[in-house]
Amino acid sequence: MSSSKADAAMSKAGIFSLAVFLAFALGGLVLFFLIHPWVLGAIAFLFMGLTGMLVASRVFNRFAAPEEKRRDLEDRVRNSDL
Repeated sequence: MSSSKADAAMSKAGIFSLAVFLAFALGGLVLFFLIHPWVLGAIAFLFMGLTGMLVASRVFNRFAAPEEKRRDLEDRVRNSDL
């Protein structure tokens, strides 16, 4: 029972990664509303989103255990959006 509970819970690496992405997303949203020409705001929002995804990926790879990285990769291959 504890293994299924551990599988269902998000790991520290996942939580850190999510927190980093949400911080960048919030920053991008703030920039979107603060930059007056909306086109420049949209570009800043997209740049912050892409940067947030890259940094969140690096954070996950830094803090995740090798077994967790393997499970994450298998999950992404099995549930591919393509």
